[in-house]
Amino acid sequence: MSTVELLVNVLGPVVALVAIGAFAGPRLKIHSGSLSALAYWVLGPAFVFDLFRTSALEGGEIIRLVAAGAVGMVAAGTASFAASRSLGNSRSVAAASMLSSTYGNVGNAGLAITVFAIGDDALAAAGVLMLSINATGIALGVGLAAGQTLGPLGALRRALLAPMTLAAALAVVMNIVDVGLPVVAARSVTLMSGALIPVMLITLGVQLMGTGLTRPDATLGSVAVSKLLIAPAAAVGAALLLGLEGDLVSTVAIQSAMPPAVFTMVVAMEHHLEAERVTHSLVATTLASLITLPIVLTLTA
Repeated sequence: MSTVELLVNVLGPVVALVAIGAFAGPRLKIHSGSLSALAYWVLGPAFVFDLFRTSALEGGEIIRLVAAGAVGMVAAGTASFAASRSLGNSRSVAAASMLSSTYGNVGNAGLAITVFAIGDDALAAAGVLMLSINATGIALGVGLAAGQTLGPLGALRRALLAPMTLAAALAVVMNIVDVGLPVVAARSVTLMSGALIPVMLITLGVQLMGTGLTRPDATLGSVAVSKLLIAPAAAVGAALLLGLEGDLVSTVAIQSAMPPAVFTMVVAMEHHLEAERVTHSLVATTLASLITLPIVLTLTA
């Protein structure tokens, strides 16, 4: 399978579900706010809980992988925030730009592309990065949104008490002490977890029909550059400095180069953080990644 075929096969179903949302939303009078609330309060916590509860959390290279991914997130977030402020945008717009440029689609798309490019042996490392970037991205998004009105301490408290954060913490504890769930509970959580991505993509289609597409501007450009170029470059540099080699470095590069996660839109909608701008950044940067991801895949081959 070629790189182009992979991108089509991974992103094609995404486009299809977004199109279903865009077509069905106005006709069925579906409200994106209701869907985002369902994803944020119910399906998202179930997804995170299932992810952390069943994942292997031990391993000698985990700390270095997490650190490399975090460096990429910090570099991209700092760059996009600074660029947005230098363009005269408000702090809320700059915060939205930071969210879009740090929290990448490292789950369904990132794992699939990593395994195709490197092989099944890379799945464990890609999973570690998925867990850490997901957890950090969720907490950061809630904190950035709450920080607009609650201040630093209030934002930290809101981030720590977010439903996904609490679900992740509980799952990690259960994972470490090896506590299982009754079969009926485990299967219920898994079913809800599997519903998250389709619901989010349909929500994106509904939201796009309500807001429309925006013309590219300097702020959108800074988000795309930060997420698709600065993040992987910084993460790879950190990985090399930390002594990671070979496929591990390639995995860091690919996961850090993924476009924004659809959940950035859900967080923005639930916490009133420039939801339209975050939605537009998500779409524009994902389209731009069709150019940058093949380059990253070629360099990591």
